[in-house]
Amino acid sequence: MINKLESKIKRGPLMSWDISNPILTLATKTLADVEMLNGISMKNNWQVDFVKELSVGYQTLVLTDMNQNIVWVNGGFQSMTGYSPDYAIGKKPAFLQGPNTSEAIKRKIREGLSSGKRSSETITNYKKNGLEYECQLTIIPLVDSHQVITHYLALEREAA
Repeated sequence: MINKLESKIKRGPLMSWDISNPILTLATKTLADVEMLNGISMKNNWQVDFVKELSVGYQTLVLTDMNQNIVWVNGGFQSMTGYSPDYAIGKKPAFLQGPNTSEAIKRKIREGLSSGKRSSETITNYKKNGLEYECQLTIIPLVDSHQVITHYLALEREAA
């Protein structure tokens, strides 16, 4: 799996522009996220192709358990929300919500996930500094070899 992603990374001599090449940076970030998730996946026996799932654009990943407690976030979480990973771990993602977060959207997400399906919505969240932002998210139920959902992975990005 990882080899597919590695093959997308440009090979050749390192040029000065490579250091800030957004495609190279994105591929490297995604590779690190895939490696981390594959390690967690082995412990939970998930049946998921993270290379495929993470091929869509995202800024941050949020992994929660069945009780919606955050168990891991990737490096993009702090730059998107202002909150450190240490602060987020153990909390429910609802700490990012506030007065303009739509109850209807939250209900749609819950309904989709309760039926075992992935859910994609745009929801109003709040950064640590209090500013609200539109968060495009896709939440993927992660299932084990017995097809039992054990965790959820949210791919999130700030809407343009």
